[in-house]
Amino acid sequence: MAKVVMVADDLTGANANCSLMKKIGLTACSLLNSFNEIPSDMDVVAYTTNSRAIEPEEAYKRVREGLKKLKDDEVILYSKRIDSTLRGNLGSELRAFLDELEDYIGICVPAYPDSGRIVVNGTMIVNGSLLMNTDAGKDSKTPVFSNDAETLLSKNLENQVKSIYLEDVEKGVDYIAELIKSEKKKGTKLIIFDGVSNRHLEEISKAVVVSKEKSFAVDAGPFTKVLTQKILENEGKDNKVLMVVGSVTDITIKQINETIFDHNVKVVEVDPLKFVEETDLETYMTELVRESDTQLFETEVLMITTTPYRDGQSRLDLKEISKRLNISIDDISIKISNGLAKLASKILKLEHNFSGVFCTGGDITVALSEESGAIGIEIREEVLPLVAYGRIMGGYFPQLRIISKGGMVGDKFAMSKCINKLKNI
Repeated sequence: MAKVVMVADDLTGANANCSLMKKIGLTACSLLNSFNEIPSDMDVVAYTTNSRAIEPEEAYKRVREGLKKLKDDEVILYSKRIDSTLRGNLGSELRAFLDELEDYIGICVPAYPDSGRIVVNGTMIVNGSLLMNTDAGKDSKTPVFSNDAETLLSKNLENQVKSIYLEDVEKGVDYIAELIKSEKKKGTKLIIFDGVSNRHLEEISKAVVVSKEKSFAVDAGPFTKVLTQKILENEGKDNKVLMVVGSVTDITIKQINETIFDHNVKVVEVDPLKFVEETDLETYMTELVRESDTQLFETEVLMITTTPYRDGQSRLDLKEISKRLNISIDDISIKISNGLAKLASKILKLEHNFSGVFCTGGDITVALSEESGAIGIEIREEVLPLVAYGRIMGGYFPQLRIISKGGMVGDKFAMSKCINKLKNI
């Protein structure tokens, strides 16, 4: 399936966008109306609805039906291609995108600096003239009725649109990223950004990636091109896997050793008793995070584990600890799981990019979900029998890939196969 799916209201725009995408080394094609023969080797598919001058209701229908058929889990970016002079059924077609991509926010950058289109304080200027003073204002079929981008884009999106003017765009990537996250939380469905240069397109694109919010692009082409580049660059870095292993079963020990053999795994061994006794725990946790940070510069796969996997190591005597500390064995297990989860959360917040996290033990998966503030896990598929792959929903790590495996599940190769899955998604 294509990595980028674009929906355009006319063939000229679709073709133009495909040309832009080819400039960054992607294969691209325009699709007219057949969904039965979508080329499997295309990185970019641009679907044409021919809906610019038709009734808004029909435009909505065509866009939504096309998008529905092209949706796929492997798509990294959806893009609504709009006319560079903001003509057409903008509001109804954006409504179709938002209704089909329910948990997404639209990021609109109407500026096309290389073609003389810029937006300042919400006003579109084309080659130095106000939009309505150009041919777009005199178009016989779909004339624009305003110079204001938000006015033209917000029909059918009442009270769900936010315009960001140049003064804020100039505040940089981190500011824009926080702004995107803030507006998403408020329920904003479409953010429209000013822009007068290609640098602004770069900054906004970087901010979208940093924000990690599920979003689709709305533009005439150049923003989609730059955003695709930034997403692909980030995916290239996004290749580290964090393993969180707390099970002490014999099969888990075999799986750990097989995984270390198969992959360049660096291991941070964690003393589970520290989590139970809680003596100077914060200092110990800081030391573990520092060690993990160092190891992550040397490897793609980091394992944090309380499992005694090496020859000569012994399991904790839970009965003795329970008696000595006057706590139940269940409470001991909970403390260890919570400790590993807290450590994992701290590591995931480091300045490294992770393709995913692997957890062995249901208690650890639950503890990590709670520690990260997640509302749940969106299950995508079964990797192996009784082994689920999905994405974390909400919290500090939204959309982070996760594989969860029980401590007694699988043969000695099962853990290694899970790591392969996370590295190659």
